[in-house]
Amino acid sequence: MKEVKWILTKKLEKTEELNRFEQTYSIKFPVQFKEIVLENNAGRPRPNVFDSSERTELVAKALLSFDSSHPDNIWDTYQHVKGRLPNDIVPFMSDQFGNYVCFDYQYSKKPAVVFWDHELSQFNPNKSVGEVADDFEEFLNCLYSL
Repeated sequence: MKEVKWILTKKLEKTEELNRFEQTYSIKFPVQFKEIVLENNAGRPRPNVFDSSERTELVAKALLSFDSSHPDNIWDTYQHVKGRLPNDIVPFMSDQFGNYVCFDYQYSKKPAVVFWDHELSQFNPNKSVGEVADDFEEFLNCLYSL
């Protein structure tokens, strides 16, 4: 697996927040994702560029925080955008333009990774998602630098 460095991180103090989110929304995050969040909550990956099936050179800004007091937390973000997301799509990382890298639980309990474009969601939520990777590990492996 490619080495990804995380900068501007905060260790997740309340580790039960991860489990609470999973229970609240009846999902199970990938183990590798949870391990990264515990040590790198709200962190920024390096490298941080990736491609989707729809676009190239997208930038992964930062993991959404599981700390509800953080301004970019997964709790508030999901509540804010879930009405515009296709079913079973859960954001976990932001870009710099209000879009999100998300887990796609539509077809499997082992989620794929997709990119959600908030502007396209206004017209057709199902056309607002582009495939990125079959799973979280593949997503990390596809990150590159410009």
